[in-house]
Amino acid sequence: YDGDVQSDIVAQGFGSLGLMTSVLITPDGKTFEAEAAHGTVTRHFREHQKGNPTSTNPIASIFAWTRGLVKRGELDGTPEVVAFAESLEKACVDVVNEQGIMTKDLALACGKKGKDDYVTTGEYMDAVERRMKTVLREKL
Repeated sequence: YDGDVQSDIVAQGFGSLGLMTSVLITPDGKTFEAEAAHGTVTRHFREHQKGNPTSTNPIASIFAWTRGLVKRGELDGTPEVVAFAESLEKACVDVVNEQGIMTKDLALACGKKGKDDYVTTGEYMDAVERRMKTVLREKL
C-alpha cells in the first residue's frame, strides 16, 4: 500500500499519472508484468460514451504494452520486436517533446490552460502514428 501511495506522489512530480507504468519481474527474469499504474479513467469514458471528445493520456498504457513487447522480444530472441516497441516509445515521446503535441494533463502540467494547448486522445494517437512511420523509416 505505501508503495502505491508514494508512487502516485512521485508520478505527479514528473507531470502526470498518465505517464506512470509499473513493471514487475520475477528473480529469474522469465515472468514479467507491465501495466499502466494510474488506474481507470471512468470520467473520460463516460464523456466518450456521450459522444464528447476527451483528452486522455494514453502514454502509460502504450508503454505497458511496449515494455511487454520488449521483454517478449528478449525472451524469444526477436530483435525486430524489441526495435518496434522501442520505436513506438520514441514516437510517443517525440510527439510531446519535439512537436509539442500533448493531451490536456500534460498541457496543464506545463502551465498551459487554453483549449488550443492540447489535443484529444484521437488527435494525439494520429500524431504518434505519423511520427512512428518516420521513426520506422529512419531505422530501415
